[in-house]
Amino acid sequence: MKIGILSDSHDALGKIRNAVQIFREKKVDGIIHGGDFVAPFSVAILAELPIPWWGVLGNNDGEVVGIFQKSKGLVRSYYQEIEVDCYRIWVSHYYHPAELAFQSGKYDLSIFGHTHEKKIQEEKGRFLLNPGECCGLLTGVASVAIFDLMKKEVEFLEI
Repeated sequence: MKIGILSDSHDALGKIRNAVQIFREKKVDGIIHGGDFVAPFSVAILAELPIPWWGVLGNNDGEVVGIFQKSKGLVRSYYQEIEVDCYRIWVSHYYHPAELAFQSGKYDLSIFGHTHEKKIQEEKGRFLLNPGECCGLLTGVASVAIFDLMKKEVEFLEI
């Protein structure tokens, strides 16, 4: 099972569409957004997808009610626990909650955003991951990640 992961899209609609296109080409089974959509119209791109997706709020998400509505309830808080098949995933926009989830040993994959910097850390078959920034505003590199839950492999892709 492959999961497409993005974060910090910051209303960069073209980049979000590019990420979705990459995820379709790579045949991901689901998509996770680690927060900072910013506005509801960014959420609308994911809300139209025929595959499962999940998301959390970030510190720059302003129209929270609109984001909740556009996501049809899939974005509903600042963190989320997801169970896909037998895999447990934790998502938070912030590093520290994701780090605590990772250290707890309870999750196969803990995801965060916020720093805009790619990160992968592995310990005892569990992973802590930041896909980098989808928008490419701070680092100059727009990136996403694809995580294969069965193989326990990550691929970072520039968009």
